[in-house]
Amino acid sequence: MKFFAQPKRYDDVTTLSDEDLICYCIEVDKKTILDAIRNGATTLSTIKETTGACTGNECKRLNPNGRCCSKEINALIQLEANDV
Repeated sequence: MKFFAQPKRYDDVTTLSDEDLICYCIEVDKKTILDAIRNGATTLSTIKETTGACTGNECKRLNPNGRCCSKEINALIQLEANDV
């Protein structure tokens, strides 16, 4: 019997590695979202357009936090804005 690692729940996006998924429906990782932000996608809408993140509809089933990833994406946008 094989056991697969369960995706980890998280409350703070700063604790995630670049390879950790932010959007589980579309499978978009933290690095992809950060790259998009650093290339000018500074709103949830433009992140959706450039990465496809936050456009799925199975958040409650796929995301270990049981919700949409928009909270995490907005947190990353804010963190990057504060770093400038």
